[in-house]
Amino acid sequence: MSNKARRYTMPLLTCAVLLAASGAHALDWSLWKKKASQTRTQKELASARTLAISAFTGGTGATASRKLAEQLAGVQGITVLDKAARFILSGKSEAGRLDATLSERGGKTLFERTYAAPGIADNVKALADDVLFVVTGKQGLASSQITFVSDLSGTKQIYVCDADGSNIERVTNHQHGAVSPAISPDFLAYTGYATGFSSVILVDLGGGSERRIASTPGLNSGVAFAPDGRRVALTMSFVGNPEIFVMDLMTSHAVCVTESVGTPSSPSWHPDGQRIIFSSNEGEGPQLYVVESDTENPAVHWACGYRFATEPEWSPDGKQVTFTVRLGNDFAVATRPYPAGRSKIVQHNAQHSTWSPDGGSLAYVQNGQLWIQDLSNGQRRSVVSGRGEISEPRWMR
Repeated sequence: MSNKARRYTMPLLTCAVLLAASGAHALDWSLWKKKASQTRTQKELASARTLAISAFTGGTGATASRKLAEQLAGVQGITVLDKAARFILSGKSEAGRLDATLSERGGKTLFERTYAAPGIADNVKALADDVLFVVTGKQGLASSQITFVSDLSGTKQIYVCDADGSNIERVTNHQHGAVSPAISPDFLAYTGYATGFSSVILVDLGGGSERRIASTPGLNSGVAFAPDGRRVALTMSFVGNPEIFVMDLMTSHAVCVTESVGTPSSPSWHPDGQRIIFSSNEGEGPQLYVVESDTENPAVHWACGYRFATEPEWSPDGKQVTFTVRLGNDFAVATRPYPAGRSKIVQHNAQHSTWSPDGGSLAYVQNGQLWIQDLSNGQRRSVVSGRGEISEPRWMR
């Protein structure tokens, strides 16, 4: 990278206590043992992340209770019990709508919420994620989504599915294809070729409307949402060489944050919203670089231990990066602590890795299928297959 980064600003159009009996002359050993045992249980209960799901009332209450138990079964950090749990979930369900109350044993109410999406499945997933967040402090995956590219229709198009691979929906229908998707709770962005030339399209997930946010001469691609949801990073080449730009979605102004001699691509934001990691080929194979988004400091090479490294993405806590490496004739998914540490191969013959919102799993592509792997135990599962050749998955941010 150059020793001095350029900054181009441009407007873009359309853009437990034991109690002793008083006066007792002898110690009742069995009573002491019983009370001591009860005290330990109370202490354990007070710190446990256990949940009891009461039978929901209402016409669809039984279904809601069953689906909630299924959704939370096996989720790391929380244990579902029939009774004697620290947390209690209760409520009612009519025609799929959920009214739920989460309480702590002893009566303290933690939240009372209503879920009124059209389907009971979506309401159950949203409630499960809220319960998980309150009980463990971690983001849930049940209601999160993954976007990906598939050539099932004959051209590459953008699809969206739930984190378990269900509810697959096709988003685009561009004659010349669509690639490089990114998804946030509010928007979906991708590179489309409706006119034969590349444009970055922003879709409002609430209303379904879409608009071009980058349609400049040359390349427009590789969008990534900033943590604040108001900015994106993307690659554009209207200045000559392709560069990474940061664009404000409200004002449609973009600022160039790199000055490269290669082709920077695949930007990803650090959770602090101040740094961007990307890949660029400076003549000796693609490598990873980090640049600050709001200063004129030049991009810095981040050594990951491989001569070929692409598609970086920061973990939700900013402490790790996942990326694709080349090992001989094959690709592999790797992770490395940030800012320093040893790289680790997570999966051979795989690429396009992306972090789950809780940072505990990676989604990636292997043999044209979408896989999810739990990083704590290495267990993995194929969640989307038989849908053409899948590529470029991105988990909701």
